[in-house]
Amino acid sequence: MSASTWEVRLPEHDVRPAKVAGSVETRAAAFDALYQKEYANIAGYCYLLVRDEELARDLTQEAFARLLARWVAVREPRPFLFHVVTNLARDVWRKDKRNREAMTVLASQPGDDTPAHDGGVRDAVARLPQPHRTVVELYYYADLPVGDVAAAVRRPAGTIKRLLSEARGMLATALGDENA
Repeated sequence: MSASTWEVRLPEHDVRPAKVAGSVETRAAAFDALYQKEYANIAGYCYLLVRDEELARDLTQEAFARLLARWVAVREPRPFLFHVVTNLARDVWRKDKRNREAMTVLASQPGDDTPAHDGGVRDAVARLPQPHRTVVELYYYADLPVGDVAAAVRRPAGTIKRLLSEARGMLATALGDENA
């Protein structure tokens, strides 16, 4: 699906009733009407920002969930949705940038320093869960100190130390070494 299949309409008047106080059914009906009317617009706009259909749908759903949580307090839901989805897309951009920077650091490290028999360890590291694998690669393969690893993955240093400790335990089990 491409961006051309979703329409991005110009701003229209709010479909929400002027008075949201009332029964739960009334508020739910107003939210459902807004969702039916605006989902394609918000998802299309989000697709233009992130260029990924599935991610655009996820971010759109998240924006509507945040609106629903604040439904009574939000006076203009359509601008609120666009604002939230824009911020969510920015978060995705920041995360992608951090991942690219981490991969650049990993790629810039010379490969000559690694031992020739490292295949078993590399395979075991590759099977680690993503958070553990990332910190192990940055700490051991990229030879970054804990503080730099923490900055690269945007986590506290204590979390990095915990992940490294857990990863060492998983690697010891995977490699059959009880002294690790």
